[in-house]
Amino acid sequence: MAPTLQQSGYNIVRDDKVLLDAYNNSPPSFVINLFPSHWTLNNGPKFMYNNQVSSILEDIRAFRIPVDFVDVFDRVGVQYYEGCLIVEIVDYRPSKPKDPLLENPDIQRVVCRPNSETIWKDICRLNENHGYKMTDMEALEIEAKILLQTSHPLCLDPDPHLTRIVNNVLRVSTPNIPNSLKRKAASQADLEEDEAEKAKRAKLMQFMNPRAGRAINPTYVTY
Repeated sequence: MAPTLQQSGYNIVRDDKVLLDAYNNSPPSFVINLFPSHWTLNNGPKFMYNNQVSSILEDIRAFRIPVDFVDVFDRVGVQYYEGCLIVEIVDYRPSKPKDPLLENPDIQRVVCRPNSETIWKDICRLNENHGYKMTDMEALEIEAKILLQTSHPLCLDPDPHLTRIVNNVLRVSTPNIPNSLKRKAASQADLEEDEAEKAKRAKLMQFMNPRAGRAINPTYVTY
């Protein structure tokens, strides 16, 4: 079970920089290598950009821990840093499609943080490891406490000026979204195929990961 990170303020860029600086000399949790026609995770096999596994790229681009891969990360012993993943992105893709691969690829590190889904996933795994002894109410109470500790501080001041200040801080301090981790569609047919793939993946994710009726049954914990 991955620990959770308490976020102390609204400045997300500062929090990420502090974490990246603290573990600058440590290896990343894993490496994503981007090529024009495919991508790889560490030194693993090649994946096409329209493969279902490529949904992990969208999670990384959104700076969130991929909930559907948490079990895999646990099995292979992926390193967490203060409850977050530090992902290194190595982009070999040239700016023009017909140009050769970059000899000096663009390398950047991003922080993927836990969210409500990964927290619930961890609670489910904890319950499973302890023989499903946790009741529904106990699980919900634990989830509520974790979310309370890891969420941004609430602004309860009705002053609209303060609200605008907080919104401005969030807007300017949100990390820049990495360059698209998926290939650009070269034609209208590719665009239509890409949209169909997104719809297919969304339907599959909804089927495999229902959030409704999250009762903890005797055989498995739903999330």
